[in-house]
Amino acid sequence: MEKLRQIFKENGIQITKQRLQVYQVLKELNTHVTAENVLEVLQQRGISMTVATVYNILNLFDQKGLIIKVGAAGEPVIYDINTYEHIHICDQQTRLVRDCPDHRLVELIDSYLAEHPVEGLELQRVDISLIGRDKTVHPAEE
Repeated sequence: MEKLRQIFKENGIQITKQRLQVYQVLKELNTHVTAENVLEVLQQRGISMTVATVYNILNLFDQKGLIIKVGAAGEPVIYDINTYEHIHICDQQTRLVRDCPDHRLVELIDSYLAEHPVEGLELQRVDISLIGRDKTVHPAEE
């Protein structure tokens, strides 16, 4: 728990019991989750929290860079605890999201943007999502 407190301090986040509980769940799940997924785990542990509180905490964590919103996933919002540069593969039908750690593509895009900056934009991060029908989830039907 002390490590979590240090992460919060380093990112300018006031330490509260609820924030610690939500972040601990995110670290344990270590996957793409919705606020409802987090709330379900908290409730299973006997921790009472409203969905609005969970959303507020997740949005704060996103603003501070502890997690990222998967922009192309739609509603409800999906959050990712893994903030390293990677690509998301979003299944349009099931809304399942998985990581695609294609470092070459990420490097190519970063390199391109370094050589061709977008005028007037202070780039914070690049969010790449490949959207389609995930064949690993929907095998070709005969």
